[in-house]
Amino acid sequence: MRQRLIAWILFLGLTAALAGCGTVAGVTGMGWVTASHNSVDYDDTAWCVPRKLKKVLNRVAKRYGKVTVHSTKRWWLENWWKGGAKDSYHLNCQAVDFSVRGNPSSVLAYLKSQKAVGGYKHYSSGHYHIDTGPRRTW
Repeated sequence: MRQRLIAWILFLGLTAALAGCGTVAGVTGMGWVTASHNSVDYDDTAWCVPRKLKKVLNRVAKRYGKVTVHSTKRWWLENWWKGGAKDSYHLNCQAVDFSVRGNPSSVLAYLKSQKAVGGYKHYSSGHYHIDTGPRRTW
């Protein structure tokens, strides 16, 4: 009986941890981790986004319309699966991938003008990446 109780507690703990994660080994969303406010919708966890990047996302939404956040926290296996850098800022809750309508050149220029943004990139998929690292693009 005691072993079943311990197994149940471990299962609940893992479930709670994954609920806060939102992305596990390439599985995004998980259904119960969507939050929405200020025209910024999170398909991934909102708790993992630093306040200064949340402010940037809110300003982007105010200027260009609805922002959808696709990726925040990544566990090492998911990061590897997606081809992320070994020292990706996603691993430490310091990066966000999102989409927004608008001219990509204009959006990139706006992101570049934000002091809180270190790394920034527009991918051919239409997603943007911002992080808190040093100023750079790739």
